[in-house]
Amino acid sequence: MREILIRVPEWIDEDFIKLQIERIISIEKRRRELIEETLKKLSIDEEDLKELERVREDVWKEEKKRLGL
Repeated sequence: MREILIRVPEWIDEDFIKLQIERIISIEKRRRELIEETLKKLSIDEEDLKELERVREDVWKEEKKRLGL
């Protein structure tokens, strides 16, 4: 796993940031597992996978806006 360095302003609780990042990683892990399982069940090829990823990104952008992320 990679490591990143994040500069956090003094007025933000560091533990809160860590918790939010852990939540995001957990959500992304579950999302990837769901996609991989779905691909296996549907026998989707590489081209279909690229299109699915594009759609997923579009949907995620809209969800981030809706959630204020």
